[in-house]
Amino acid sequence: MNGVDKDLINVSRVLRLNATTKTFKIILPSAMPMIFTGLRLSLGIGWMVLIAAEMLAQNPGLGKFVWDEFQNGSSNSLARIMVAVLVIGLIGFLLDRGMLMLQRRISWDKNAVLR
Repeated sequence: MNGVDKDLINVSRVLRLNATTKTFKIILPSAMPMIFTGLRLSLGIGWMVLIAAEMLAQNPGLGKFVWDEFQNGSSNSLARIMVAVLVIGLIGFLLDRGMLMLQRRISWDKNAVLR
């Protein structure tokens, strides 16, 4: 509750809101920007770990493709690796934008959502 505006807490006391109403009407909406920040960071880190795990475990995917091209060493390998890195970055960017759109739809504080 440290991140919740003190005025909102005082209003809930004046209105004598019960714990459930206070949680769903004041605390949860106030925490929503921080929750989505954590979700967006976790999604980005999870995407990086997925690509790295594909490289190490030799599972089919973009990570394995990049690793195979790196091991290949042909003259076209560098171009294919760069395209794969751009695709990986584009997918990560689209995942982040999707989470941001979800945050904009759910969050009541539109000023908390950066563009």
